[in-house]
Amino acid sequence: MKKIILLSPSLDSISDFVTGLSDQPDVRVTMVSTAEEMLRLVREESPDLVILDENVGDRNALDLVISILSINAMVNTAMITSMSPEAWHEKSEGLGMLEPVPRPPTASDAHKLLATLGTLGKFI
Repeated sequence: MKKIILLSPSLDSISDFVTGLSDQPDVRVTMVSTAEEMLRLVREESPDLVILDENVGDRNALDLVISILSINAMVNTAMITSMSPEAWHEKSEGLGMLEPVPRPPTASDAHKLLATLGTLGKFI
């Protein structure tokens, strides 16, 4: 079973994306709305992937990636963002994140993200 944690304060607005992740065999998606719960799950469950919404309340999503990496550097991370690919790359450079997921994310974006993980050997 592949474990994905999805952090977003507005899970309703990304339901198509969540469906795209969840409709894959052998994938379990845990949706959370707070950074604290996400970090607790990273410690307890060692997920294969954490997907962060760029809008996580008063926390900076890229700072949260650093927190994830300090807990477990083997956890893959991706971000749902409205930034252009160039701006996102500039801000996230050096964090080893997967390519950004565009806002609003679709089921097709979810399938593309899982395929990318497959090329890394994480979801084969």
